[in-house]
Amino acid sequence: MFKDDFRTFRNKVQQYSDKFDTMTEEATKNAIIMPFLVLLGYDVFDPEEIIPEYTCDVAGKKGEKIDYVILHDGEPTVLIEAKRAGLKLQKQQQGQLYRYFSTNRCRLAVLTNGITYSFFSDINAPNVMDDEPFLSFNILEDDEELFLSSLEQFHKSVFNVKDILTKAVFLKYLKVVEQTLRQDLINPSDELVKYFLSRPEIKTGNRITAQMIDKHRAATREAMLKVMGAVISVNDAPSEQAPQTDTGLNDIINSLPAGNEYRSSDVYGVTNIQVVRNGELIGRLRVSTYHGKLRYDYTELGGSGKLHFLTGANECEKYIEPITT
Repeated sequence: MFKDDFRTFRNKVQQYSDKFDTMTEEATKNAIIMPFLVLLGYDVFDPEEIIPEYTCDVAGKKGEKIDYVILHDGEPTVLIEAKRAGLKLQKQQQGQLYRYFSTNRCRLAVLTNGITYSFFSDINAPNVMDDEPFLSFNILEDDEELFLSSLEQFHKSVFNVKDILTKAVFLKYLKVVEQTLRQDLINPSDELVKYFLSRPEIKTGNRITAQMIDKHRAATREAMLKVMGAVISVNDAPSEQAPQTDTGLNDIINSLPAGNEYRSSDVYGVTNIQVVRNGELIGRLRVSTYHGKLRYDYTELGGSGKLHFLTGANECEKYIEPITT
Protein backbone atom coordinates (compact mmCIF):
# COMPACT_ATOMS: atom_id res chain seq x y z
CA MET A 1 0.00 0.00 0.00
CA PHE A 2 1.12 3.54 -0.72
CA LYS A 3 0.73 4.51 2.94
CA ASP A 4 3.10 1.75 4.04
CA ASP A 5 5.60 2.63 1.31
CA PHE A 6 5.49 6.27 2.37
CA ARG A 7 6.17 5.41 6.01
CA THR A 8 9.14 3.27 5.02
CA PHE A 9 10.47 6.18 2.95
CA ARG A 10 9.87 8.70 5.75
CA ASN A 11 11.61 6.51 8.33
CA LYS A 12 14.60 6.17 6.02
CA VAL A 13 14.79 9.94 5.59
CA GLN A 14 14.56 10.39 9.36
CA GLN A 15 17.78 8.38 9.72
CA TYR A 16 19.61 11.15 7.85
CA SER A 17 18.27 13.96 10.07
CA ASP A 18 21.59 14.59 11.81
CA LYS A 19 23.24 15.05 8.40
CA PHE A 20 20.75 17.49 6.83
CA ASP A 21 22.83 20.60 7.53
CA THR A 22 25.91 19.17 5.82
CA MET A 23 24.26 17.36 2.91
CA THR A 24 25.02 18.82 -0.52
CA GLU A 25 22.35 19.23 -3.17
CA GLU A 26 23.71 16.21 -5.03
CA ALA A 27 23.66 14.09 -1.87
CA THR A 28 20.08 15.21 -1.21
CA LYS A 29 19.07 14.13 -4.69
CA ASN A 30 20.67 10.71 -4.36
CA ALA A 31 19.62 9.93 -0.80
CA ILE A 32 16.14 11.48 -0.64
CA ILE A 33 14.67 12.92 -3.84
CA MET A 34 15.36 9.99 -6.16
CA PRO A 35 13.87 7.55 -3.58
CA PHE A 36 10.88 9.93 -3.40
CA LEU A 37 10.38 9.52 -7.15
CA VAL A 38 10.65 5.76 -6.71
CA LEU A 39 7.96 6.04 -3.99
CA LEU A 40 5.74 7.62 -6.66
CA GLY A 41 6.25 4.58 -8.88
CA TYR A 42 8.82 5.90 -11.35
CA ASP A 43 11.98 4.28 -12.67
CA VAL A 44 14.56 7.01 -12.08
CA PHE A 45 16.90 5.35 -14.60
CA ASP A 46 14.35 5.22 -17.42
CA PRO A 47 14.65 8.34 -19.64
CA GLU A 48 11.09 7.75 -20.83
CA GLU A 49 9.87 8.39 -17.26
CA ILE A 50 12.41 10.71 -15.60
CA ILE A 51 14.86 13.09 -17.27
CA PRO A 52 17.48 14.65 -14.96
CA GLU A 53 19.03 18.01 -15.85
CA TYR A 54 16.20 18.77 -18.26
CA THR A 55 16.87 21.75 -20.54
CA CYS A 56 14.51 24.68 -20.02
CA ASP A 57 15.65 27.55 -22.24
CA VAL A 58 14.56 30.87 -20.78
CA ALA A 59 14.33 34.11 -22.73
CA GLY A 60 17.84 35.54 -22.91
CA LYS A 61 19.37 32.38 -21.49
CA LYS A 62 20.14 29.16 -23.32
CA GLY A 63 20.96 25.81 -21.78
CA GLU A 64 19.15 26.47 -18.48
CA LYS A 65 18.41 23.20 -16.74
CA ILE A 66 15.95 22.00 -14.13
CA ASP A 67 16.84 19.08 -11.88
CA TYR A 68 14.15 16.63 -13.01
CA VAL A 69 11.12 16.37 -15.24
CA ILE A 70 8.53 13.60 -15.04
CA LEU A 71 7.20 12.39 -18.39
CA HIS A 72 3.89 10.76 -19.25
CA ASP A 73 3.25 9.44 -22.75
CA GLY A 74 6.52 11.04 -23.78
CA GLU A 75 5.41 14.52 -22.69
CA PRO A 76 6.90 16.57 -19.83
CA THR A 77 4.25 16.84 -17.11
CA VAL A 78 5.95 17.76 -13.82
CA LEU A 79 8.99 19.97 -13.27
CA ILE A 80 11.06 19.36 -10.12
CA GLU A 81 13.55 21.83 -8.70
CA ALA A 82 15.75 20.33 -5.97
CA LYS A 83 17.62 22.10 -3.18
CA ARG A 84 19.91 20.75 -0.49
CA ALA A 85 18.27 19.25 2.60
CA GLY A 86 19.60 21.89 5.00
CA LEU A 87 18.21 24.83 3.00
CA LYS A 88 14.95 26.34 4.26
CA LEU A 89 12.61 26.81 1.31
CA GLN A 90 11.44 30.39 0.90
CA LYS A 91 9.92 32.59 -1.82
CA GLN A 92 13.32 33.38 -3.29
CA GLN A 93 13.86 29.72 -4.20
CA GLN A 94 10.71 29.80 -6.33
CA GLY A 95 12.16 32.27 -8.83
CA GLN A 96 14.08 29.76 -10.91
CA LEU A 97 11.16 27.34 -11.03
CA TYR A 98 8.84 30.23 -11.95
CA ARG A 99 10.97 31.07 -15.00
CA TYR A 100 11.20 27.46 -16.14
CA PHE A 101 7.45 26.94 -15.78
CA SER A 102 6.56 29.50 -18.45
CA THR A 103 8.81 27.87 -21.06
CA ASN A 104 7.15 24.44 -20.92
CA ARG A 105 3.76 22.83 -21.41
CA CYS A 106 3.92 21.41 -17.87
CA ARG A 107 0.99 22.35 -15.66
CA LEU A 108 2.66 21.11 -12.48
CA ALA A 109 5.91 21.94 -10.68
CA VAL A 110 7.55 20.90 -7.42
CA LEU A 111 10.08 22.73 -5.26
CA THR A 112 11.72 20.52 -2.65
CA ASN A 113 14.69 20.08 -0.36
CA GLY A 114 13.76 16.44 0.16
CA ILE A 115 12.02 17.23 3.45
CA THR A 116 9.56 19.94 2.47
CA TYR A 117 7.60 19.61 -0.78
CA SER A 118 5.68 22.47 -2.42
CA PHE A 119 3.45 21.74 -5.42
CA PHE A 120 2.53 24.53 -7.85
CA SER A 121 0.29 24.94 -10.87
CA ASP A 122 -1.13 27.77 -13.00
CA ILE A 123 -4.60 28.07 -11.47
CA ASN A 124 -4.65 31.87 -11.50
CA ALA A 125 -3.33 32.47 -15.04
CA PRO A 126 -2.53 29.98 -17.85
CA ASN A 127 1.16 29.14 -18.22
CA VAL A 128 2.11 31.37 -15.28
CA MET A 129 3.09 29.56 -12.10
CA ASP A 130 1.06 30.60 -9.06
CA ASP A 131 2.88 32.44 -6.29
CA GLU A 132 1.47 30.09 -3.65
CA PRO A 133 1.60 26.28 -3.74
CA PHE A 134 -1.70 24.41 -3.78
CA LEU A 135 -0.10 21.68 -1.66
CA SER A 136 2.81 21.92 0.73
CA PHE A 137 4.02 19.64 3.50
CA ASN A 138 7.01 18.55 5.56
CA ILE A 139 7.27 14.76 5.56
CA LEU A 140 8.88 14.65 9.01
CA GLU A 141 6.81 17.26 10.83
CA ASP A 142 3.32 17.27 9.28
CA ASP A 143 0.69 14.63 9.93
CA GLU A 144 0.43 12.33 6.94
CA GLU A 145 -3.36 12.34 7.15
CA LEU A 146 -3.37 15.92 5.91
CA PHE A 147 -1.51 15.36 2.65
CA LEU A 148 -1.08 11.67 1.83
CA SER A 149 -4.18 11.30 -0.35
CA SER A 150 -3.16 14.35 -2.38
CA LEU A 151 0.39 13.07 -2.77
CA GLU A 152 -0.87 9.67 -3.92
CA GLN A 153 -2.49 11.37 -6.93
CA PHE A 154 1.05 11.88 -8.26
CA HIS A 155 1.75 8.15 -8.29
CA LYS A 156 2.50 6.87 -11.78
CA SER A 157 -0.27 4.26 -11.61
CA VAL A 158 -3.07 6.83 -11.09
CA PHE A 159 -1.52 10.03 -12.44
CA ASN A 160 -4.03 12.24 -14.25
CA VAL A 161 -3.32 15.93 -14.76
CA LYS A 162 -7.01 16.86 -14.95
CA ASP A 163 -7.79 15.12 -11.65
CA ILE A 164 -4.80 16.71 -9.93
CA LEU A 165 -5.74 20.19 -11.13
CA THR A 166 -9.34 19.68 -9.99
CA LYS A 167 -8.02 18.74 -6.54
CA ALA A 168 -5.61 21.70 -6.67
CA VAL A 169 -8.48 24.15 -7.21
CA PHE A 170 -10.35 22.55 -4.31
CA LEU A 171 -7.31 22.73 -2.01
CA LYS A 172 -6.72 26.37 -2.91
CA TYR A 173 -10.36 27.24 -2.20
CA LEU A 174 -10.19 25.33 1.08
CA LYS A 175 -7.04 27.17 2.10
CA VAL A 176 -8.54 30.59 1.32
CA VAL A 177 -11.72 29.79 3.28
CA GLU A 178 -9.71 28.55 6.27
CA GLN A 179 -7.46 31.61 6.25
CA THR A 180 -10.46 33.93 5.93
CA LEU A 181 -12.32 32.26 8.77
CA ARG A 182 -9.27 32.37 11.01
CA GLN A 183 -8.78 36.06 10.27
CA ASP A 184 -12.46 36.80 10.85
CA LEU A 185 -12.39 34.95 14.17
CA ILE A 186 -9.57 37.23 15.31
CA ASN A 187 -10.91 40.43 13.75
CA PRO A 188 -14.13 40.20 11.69
CA SER A 189 -13.82 42.00 8.37
CA ASP A 190 -16.03 44.93 7.37
CA GLU A 191 -17.66 42.74 4.70
CA LEU A 192 -18.61 40.06 7.24
CA VAL A 193 -20.05 42.51 9.79
CA LYS A 194 -21.93 44.30 7.02
CA TYR A 195 -23.39 41.00 5.84
CA PHE A 196 -24.91 40.32 9.25
CA LEU A 197 -26.09 43.90 9.67
CA SER A 198 -27.92 43.61 6.34
CA ARG A 199 -29.92 40.60 7.52
CA PRO A 200 -33.67 41.36 7.58
CA GLU A 201 -33.89 40.26 11.22
CA ILE A 202 -31.70 43.22 12.20
CA LYS A 203 -33.36 46.60 11.84
CA THR A 204 -30.57 48.97 10.88
CA GLY A 205 -32.35 51.26 8.43
CA ASN A 206 -31.34 51.70 4.82
CA ARG A 207 -27.73 52.70 5.30
CA ILE A 208 -24.97 50.80 7.10
CA THR A 209 -22.22 53.18 8.17
CA ALA A 210 -18.59 52.60 9.10
CA GLN A 211 -19.43 53.55 12.68
CA MET A 212 -22.13 50.87 12.81
CA ILE A 213 -19.68 48.28 11.49
CA ASP A 214 -17.08 49.18 14.11
CA LYS A 215 -19.71 49.14 16.83
CA HIS A 216 -20.84 45.59 15.96
CA ARG A 217 -17.43 44.05 15.23
CA ALA A 218 -16.83 42.74 18.75
CA ALA A 219 -20.33 41.22 18.93
CA THR A 220 -19.75 39.51 15.58
CA ARG A 221 -16.52 37.99 16.81
CA GLU A 222 -18.12 36.80 20.06
CA ALA A 223 -21.03 35.21 18.18
CA MET A 224 -18.70 33.42 15.74
CA LEU A 225 -16.54 32.03 18.54
CA LYS A 226 -19.66 30.82 20.35
CA VAL A 227 -21.03 29.08 17.26
CA MET A 228 -17.69 27.53 16.29
CA GLY A 229 -17.29 26.19 19.82
CA ALA A 230 -20.81 24.74 19.75
CA VAL A 231 -20.18 23.02 16.45
CA ILE A 232 -17.02 21.38 17.77
CA SER A 233 -18.63 20.26 21.02
CA VAL A 234 -21.62 18.53 19.38
CA ASN A 235 -19.72 16.97 16.49
CA ASP A 236 -19.47 13.42 17.83
CA ALA A 237 -19.48 11.65 14.45
CA PRO A 238 -16.33 9.54 13.90
CA SER A 239 -13.86 11.05 11.46
CA GLU A 240 -10.33 10.35 10.27
CA GLN A 241 -9.46 13.88 11.34
CA ALA A 242 -11.68 14.20 14.41
CA PRO A 243 -10.11 16.34 17.13
CA GLN A 244 -9.58 14.90 20.56
CA THR A 245 -12.40 15.28 23.05
CA ASP A 246 -11.66 17.16 26.26
CA THR A 247 -11.80 13.93 28.27
CA GLY A 248 -9.47 12.12 25.87
CA LEU A 249 -7.05 15.02 25.89
CA ASN A 250 -7.00 15.16 29.68
CA ASP A 251 -6.31 11.43 29.83
CA ILE A 252 -3.38 11.87 27.44
CA ILE A 253 -1.89 14.79 29.38
CA ASN A 254 -2.34 12.94 32.69
CA SER A 255 -0.32 10.04 31.29
CA LEU A 256 2.66 12.29 30.52
CA PRO A 257 5.61 12.69 32.93
CA ALA A 258 4.78 14.96 35.84
CA GLY A 259 6.40 18.30 36.57
CA ASN A 260 6.37 19.79 33.07
CA GLU A 261 3.88 22.26 31.64
CA TYR A 262 1.73 20.96 28.77
CA ARG A 263 0.01 23.39 26.40
CA SER A 264 -2.46 21.89 23.96
CA SER A 265 -4.19 23.11 20.79
CA ASP A 266 -6.12 21.52 17.93
CA VAL A 267 -5.13 22.23 14.32
CA TYR A 268 -6.92 20.46 11.46
CA GLY A 269 -7.99 17.67 13.80
CA VAL A 270 -4.48 17.12 15.14
CA THR A 271 -3.88 17.77 18.84
CA ASN A 272 -0.54 19.49 19.38
CA ILE A 273 0.84 19.33 22.92
CA GLN A 274 3.82 21.55 23.67
CA VAL A 275 6.11 20.32 26.44
CA VAL A 276 7.48 23.27 28.41
CA ARG A 277 10.08 23.11 31.16
CA ASN A 278 11.14 26.20 33.11
CA GLY A 279 9.58 28.39 30.42
CA GLU A 280 11.49 26.65 27.61
CA LEU A 281 9.82 24.59 24.88
CA ILE A 282 11.62 21.24 24.91
CA GLY A 283 9.37 19.01 22.80
CA ARG A 284 6.14 18.55 20.89
CA LEU A 285 3.72 15.63 21.05
CA ARG A 286 1.14 15.30 18.29
CA VAL A 287 -1.92 13.09 18.59
CA SER A 288 -4.41 12.34 15.82
CA THR A 289 -7.19 9.89 15.09
CA TYR A 290 -6.70 7.60 12.12
CA HIS A 291 -9.36 5.00 11.29
CA GLY A 292 -10.53 5.10 14.89
CA LYS A 293 -7.05 4.64 16.38
CA LEU A 294 -4.91 7.24 18.09
CA ARG A 295 -1.54 7.97 16.49
CA TYR A 296 1.32 9.65 18.35
CA ASP A 297 4.64 11.18 17.45
CA TYR A 298 7.05 13.14 19.61
CA THR A 299 9.69 15.62 18.44
CA GLU A 300 12.64 16.53 20.66
CA LEU A 301 13.06 20.28 20.20
CA GLY A 302 15.59 21.14 22.85
CA GLY A 303 18.29 18.65 21.91
CA SER A 304 18.59 16.22 19.03
CA GLY A 305 15.53 17.37 17.09
CA LYS A 306 14.66 13.71 16.47
CA LEU A 307 11.16 12.54 15.63
CA HIS A 308 9.82 9.45 17.42
CA PHE A 309 6.71 7.49 16.45
CA LEU A 310 4.97 6.09 19.51
CA THR A 311 2.30 3.50 20.26
CA GLY A 312 0.95 5.59 23.14
CA ALA A 313 1.52 8.78 25.11
CA ASN A 314 3.07 6.82 27.97
CA GLU A 315 6.07 6.07 25.72
CA CYS A 316 7.02 9.74 26.06
CA GLU A 317 8.62 8.82 29.38
CA LYS A 318 11.51 7.45 27.33
CA TYR A 319 12.22 10.94 25.99
CA ILE A 320 10.80 13.39 28.58
CA GLU A 321 12.55 13.35 31.92
CA PRO A 322 10.13 14.18 34.78
CA ILE A 323 11.15 17.11 36.98
CA THR A 324 12.18 15.90 40.43
CA THR A 325 11.96 18.00 43.55
